[in-house]
Amino acid sequence: MTLMWASSKIYLVAALCFSLFNFSNAVSFTDCPNIIERSQWGAKRWKEVNYLVTPLLYVIIHHTATPECNSFSSCADIVKNIQKYHMNDLKWFDIGHSFMIGGDGNVYEGTGWSMEGAHTYGYNKKSISIAFIGNYQHSYRNSTVEINIEKIPTEASLIAARDLIECGKSQGYLRQNVKVIGARQVTSTLSPGDQLYARVQTWPEWTAIAK
Repeated sequence: MTLMWASSKIYLVAALCFSLFNFSNAVSFTDCPNIIERSQWGAKRWKEVNYLVTPLLYVIIHHTATPECNSFSSCADIVKNIQKYHMNDLKWFDIGHSFMIGGDGNVYEGTGWSMEGAHTYGYNKKSISIAFIGNYQHSYRNSTVEINIEKIPTEASLIAARDLIECGKSQGYLRQNVKVIGARQVTSTLSPGDQLYARVQTWPEWTAIAK
């Protein structure tokens, strides 16, 4: 009788350890980057919301075509201005991007994982967008002259983007076979800029053809 009780106890302990091991691997396999929530950067409440069906197949990479930022205060100001432009001028329901990443390496929550954004025509219902704060096109024309620049995203922002994608996969918001594409691949735009797009093309999830 004692032997049977001891065997049962060993079995229960082993089963519990196995369950905890599987649970910890399923739930917290990947650490997420530092995500600045909407309330932290001072977002306005959305006017209307549509929810995404997750997990999603696509991540679209953009740049914001704004000045860069390298601190919380400067990045938060830019993100607030982007939301103001999207909602007041373009008459959108909210800021268009799912997430924005500053040169400080922080991720700024836009519409987030679950709410539909307004970032890439034809892909808003089946993707999230990650927009790097700044302009990473090596040349552009203003009203009078061609301007050449050599701006590249910071390593901190690139690492944050990679971690965000892994975070999305580990938490079930993105598919394990998620496809990363530049906005220019599916719409008429220079975004995310030559300098950033060159880096994105080296990522393992990047795909040359979006289907």
